[in-house]
Amino acid sequence: MDFVASNGAQVVVGGKLVDREVFSHAAVCRLYRAVTMFDVLHLALFDRTNSFLLDDEAVFEREIDKNLPNPVRSYEVPSPETSIIKASVYVSDGTVMDMSYALARELGEDFVFAPSGRKWIDVMQRGVSKATGIRQVMEAHGVSADEVAAFGDSMNDYEILRMVGMPIAMENGRSAIKQIARKVIGPNIEHSVQKELRRMLEELSAR
Repeated sequence: MDFVASNGAQVVVGGKLVDREVFSHAAVCRLYRAVTMFDVLHLALFDRTNSFLLDDEAVFEREIDKNLPNPVRSYEVPSPETSIIKASVYVSDGTVMDMSYALARELGEDFVFAPSGRKWIDVMQRGVSKATGIRQVMEAHGVSADEVAAFGDSMNDYEILRMVGMPIAMENGRSAIKQIARKVIGPNIEHSVQKELRRMLEELSAR
């Protein structure tokens, strides 16, 4: 299997790491200062193995893709020796869209801020997304975009859904995601992705 992880920052093809995009330490420091302007925002930074929490662990609410592996309470931004590959902001009062806009106004030249889930904002480096990661996998296999299907529900999936030939949205997804999809399937809690993949594979095998 090939993997695109950390919103496109890590790409593995055929078991070999082909790309790892590391955040600028100076940019992460700017992000931290911007987050501390708002009492409802709480920053989590990630390297390959740890979650560096810039607030008490009890503040953060876990979600399926925000499970905070190996949490480490950090009272300052990790040193430049730590390779940060992902950043997420937890919004404790749920005002994700408002806070995404505010952060974009503060640091839009450095980052893209994409709502993810009910209370999280994914912070992506400019020029790095799931789409850029998937494109590297496609190039490795000689596959064109119109041969690719992708599933998405949050705004951090926007770029990849716009790129592929068959964009598929979840019923529980953001409105904009469903607007750009060619097909909307059931919600995550009903294992709809697995069901749709099975249907697609059975359809292909029957040809």
